[in-house]
Amino acid sequence: MSSWRYIATRMNGDGTETFLNFNVPLSNVEVNTVVNGHGGIKGTITPEIASLKTDDGNHLFVPWSTAIYAEEDGHIRGGGILQDHDDDTPKLQLDCIGHTGYLADTRYTEVKSIERDDPLKVSKHLWEHTQARPHFNIGVEFAGATESREMFIGDDSILPTQTPTKVTPYVLAYYQTHDLAKEFELLASLAPFEYTLTHEWNSAKTAIRHILHYGYPRLGARRTDLRFVVGENVVAQPRFDISGDSYASDVVVLGAGEGSKMMWKPATNPSPGRLGRDAVIIDKSITTPSAAQKRADAELKLLTGTADVTEIQVRQHEHAPLGSYSVGDDIRLETADGWSGVRRLWVKILGIQIRPETNVTTLQVMRAEKVSK
Repeated sequence: MSSWRYIATRMNGDGTETFLNFNVPLSNVEVNTVVNGHGGIKGTITPEIASLKTDDGNHLFVPWSTAIYAEEDGHIRGGGILQDHDDDTPKLQLDCIGHTGYLADTRYTEVKSIERDDPLKVSKHLWEHTQARPHFNIGVEFAGATESREMFIGDDSILPTQTPTKVTPYVLAYYQTHDLAKEFELLASLAPFEYTLTHEWNSAKTAIRHILHYGYPRLGARRTDLRFVVGENVVAQPRFDISGDSYASDVVVLGAGEGSKMMWKPATNPSPGRLGRDAVIIDKSITTPSAAQKRADAELKLLTGTADVTEIQVRQHEHAPLGSYSVGDDIRLETADGWSGVRRLWVKILGIQIRPETNVTTLQVMRAEKVSK
């Protein structure tokens, strides 16, 4: 059996942390790691424990100050910054958001107008700007891809080799940019790139590193050395979605504007193999033809009508032990016979939810061909 412990720290705002407790007695723990999201950790402490209180009687857990990490056999599997706690005596319920969530509701304090740049590099700038502010440095480092593609942000579909006649700048400003997490998500969709954040001990085992991993065009890899098999390491036959809403042969995306001036782009499957069906996507945040076409193509790729699986539950096994796979990886899934007719398919891991007390890991997945870059 794995050995777990939960570590509490005080984030000092200068990129360092002070260890508060190396054995927080958490129960009902959930540890979440995701692609292009925040993840985090949840848990409960009960009953009240004197060692987790300060001399004045207050407990150690302070929102936007305390961080908690889940460690399994020396490997940190996840963590987050305390966002909320519910003091329902004798229970104390803790909800920690993954470190990328720190940008939520964080503002930009200067003015920067960008006419042409790499969205991935601009997203790093958001962190560099934030962590340069007093008390805002949480020690996030970068790894993985260092660039995505140069593009015109907010401009029409212009190739990098062309000279634009008009460019609408992408503006970061103290008077309008009040949520850098939303800006980060926008930049990720513009490239697009994938990201996730992990934690690990430094080489001396004296501090915890927080590493923001970038992938362009994707995170992870196709793992031919691992497998998920029902009855072997998958604990139950997964549910396959075969809803009619999962199919369309023609997609149209409607963006900003009204009437004949509305931004719109279509995407069509020329050989659907079944009756034609329409899907209309309305997104008023889309302002350029290139963005509308990209969204239409992506939606058509998702709406293939093939049976899909969104979640599987796996247990520790030599064919895919915990820690051998990461979010972003493609792994072959083998299922039992069922109405879907699916037996073998490649799935991409979009999220990992660990419940240490059950020794079962829940994976959020999707058919790999629907999200492959």
